Amino acid sequence: MSDALTEKIQRDFDRLALLQPVNWDHNNHYHGFLLQQLSPHCERILDIGCGTGVFTRLLAQRADRVTAVDLSAKMIEVAQQRSQSYANIDFQVADILQWQFPFEYFDAIASIATVHHLPLEVLLPKIQAALKPGGKLVILDLVESEGIQDLVSDGIAFPLNLTLQLLKNKRLRPTPEAIAAWQEHGMTDKYLTRSQAKQIYQQFLTEAQVRKHLFWRYSVVWEKSSPQQLN
Repeated sequence: MSDALTEKIQRDFDRLALLQPVNWDHNNHYHGFLLQQLSPHCERILDIGCGTGVFTRLLAQRADRVTAVDLSAKMIEVAQQRSQSYANIDFQVADILQWQFPFEYFDAIASIATVHHLPLEVLLPKIQAALKPGGKLVILDLVESEGIQDLVSDGIAFPLNLTLQLLKNKRLRPTPEAIAAWQEHGMTDKYLTRSQAKQIYQQFLTEAQVRKHLFWRYSVVWEKSSPQQLN
């Protein structure tokens, strides 16, 4: 990823950090699903692209220590303000591609709506090495639709999205400020299709489970083999 693109993403998320939080969005809809994939108690969890820390705080309720990394200093500032009652979260401003991953250190690594900004062929080996044997990786990211099945899924998602926006956020559309900020950010976003995601994840992470969801998301769940499993 070029320095110019990294700087643009950083500026975009500094701007997005200032938006008013919402009760429901396409990411937090799947927080429960992601948490179900993890152990009820972990020693150490890494959250990549933590944003304002909404999911980080949920992780902190089941871990001794959570390390939460984000490229945006403003995101980290807001996350720290909203997480003052959580002494077990270590928020860090960093480019995850330059970050020093400790070897076999984390019981779980999580990332939401972040990895489409990153070269997976560089990131996934770092994640694989940083997980303890038996550790879990959970990823939720945006997906590009492909084929008839996805068109049908999208057809279901559109009216359901409007219904949930109205019920949970008390409005049909985001604020004009949010629409403008996300449109600006989306100009440089590129997403994998489900088949592309399955191909690249299973290339680096044997038996990774890649699943397409409503609301234009896919998930990845992968458990690192323990020595006993390899024998």
